[in-house]
Amino acid sequence: MPGRLRRRHTTFLVSVTAEGGGATPGATVYAVMKPSAEEALEAVRALAGSSASLAIVGSLSTRIAKALKLKPDAPRVV
Repeated sequence: MPGRLRRRHTTFLVSVTAEGGGATPGATVYAVMKPSAEEALEAVRALAGSSASLAIVGSLSTRIAKALKLKPDAPRVV
């Protein structure tokens, strides 16, 4: 009996920089577990708003993601 298909997740690091006259200069980095970089950007864009600038800046190993207790589809500030 075949089980359901599982998509492999990667933990992407997404940098968010506020556009315009933001309060604090600098970037916020989110860790998000998604199957693709595009899906990771979409998940963080929902939190950051449409005027923010987003970029994939790296990824985390499975070991670090487990140590941080990250969950799929739940972006978290790191």
